[in-house]
Amino acid sequence: MTEMTKINQLIAKHFAGDISNEEMSQLKEWLDSSEDNRLLFNDLKQSWESFNLPASSEDKFRVLSKVKARIKTDEIKEDKVVRPLFNKVWYKYAASLIVIVSVSILAWYQLNEPFSVLNTLGYEVNQCEAGTHEKLILSDGSQVFMNGDSRIKYKMNAEGSERIVYLEGEAFFDVARDEKKPFIIGLDDAEVKVLGTSFNIKAYPGDHSVETSVVTGKVAFNHMHGFLKKNKESMFLVPGQKGVINHSSDSFDQLSVNNELDIAWMQKKLNFKNTPLLEITKQLYRMYGVKFKLTDGSLEDLKITASFENEKLEEVMKILEMMSEFSYKQENNLLTIGKKGEF
Repeated sequence: MTEMTKINQLIAKHFAGDISNEEMSQLKEWLDSSEDNRLLFNDLKQSWESFNLPASSEDKFRVLSKVKARIKTDEIKEDKVVRPLFNKVWYKYAASLIVIVSVSILAWYQLNEPFSVLNTLGYEVNQCEAGTHEKLILSDGSQVFMNGDSRIKYKMNAEGSERIVYLEGEAFFDVARDEKKPFIIGLDDAEVKVLGTSFNIKAYPGDHSVETSVVTGKVAFNHMHGFLKKNKESMFLVPGQKGVINHSSDSFDQLSVNNELDIAWMQKKLNFKNTPLLEITKQLYRMYGVKFKLTDGSLEDLKITASFENEKLEEVMKILEMMSEFSYKQENNLLTIGKKGEF
C-alpha cells in the first residue's frame, strides 16, 4: 500500500466518522507536515460535504458506478494527453482526480463496511471495549455474550421472516428457538444460520480465521468467497464440532474439538497450546484491555503452552516470561515485549 493510498483511507474513515484515535493521530501528523496537505484535505472535505449519498441500495450502487466510470474516463484521457510534469493545469487535473478517487473510496467504504455510518442507520449498535465483557438480551429472548473488542448491530422488534444481526469480533449466542423465523449472524465473508441453539463465533478483523463452535443444537455455517463473494460453501455443525475458515489458504474445514475450550473466555480462562506469541497478545488485549508491542518480529512465532484462570495480567506475564525466551516492560496501557534480557 502506497503512502497516499493509506492517507486516502484515513481521510475516508475520518469523513465517515469511524476513525480510531491512533489513525486520527496519523492523519493529523500528515496534515501538520505541509500546507499543501492541509489544502488538499480541505478540498476533499468540501467535495465530501457536497456529495449526498442516497439511501436506497439501487441509488447507492448507481452513484458508485458513476464515480467509478468517471475515474475510468479520466484515466483514459490521461493516457491520450501528454502533460509536462509540474504544469499548473496538470496539477489541477491531478488534484481533481484525487478528489474523485477519494470520494469513490468513501462511497465504497460506506456501501461495503457493515458498521459504517450509512449501514448502521436504523440499527442498534453495541460496542464491547477491550478488557470488558457484555451481555445483551434481544427482543426475541436470545442472549448474546460479547468478548472484548467486539461489536454487534441488530434491529429491535424487527419484522420479516428472519432475525438478522451482524458481528465483528467474538460472541457466544444462546438463541431463542423460532422455527418460523431463522436467526442469522452476518460476518465479513460468512454467515451462521440457526433456528434455536447455542454456539460461539470468533471473527475478529485482521485474524487469519473465522470460527464457529457449537455447544448445543445444530448450526449451518456458510462461507461466501470468490468474485463478489458469489461462491457459497456450507456445512452443518453439531456439539463437538467447529467450522473454520482460513483466510490465508481460503480453506473451509470441519473439526472435532472440545467446544468448552472455545468458550473459556467467558470464565476469564486462557488456554494456550503451542500458540504463537502474536496470537497470545491479541487474546490478552481482548481480555485485559492493554495494548502490546513486540520489539523483534522473530518473537511473533514464539510458541507457548500454558493455562490461566482468573489471573491478573501481571501474574500471567510473569509466568509467561519465566517459561519463554522474552522479557517485557509495562508503561501505562502499553506492554512492550522484547528478547530475553532486553528489559
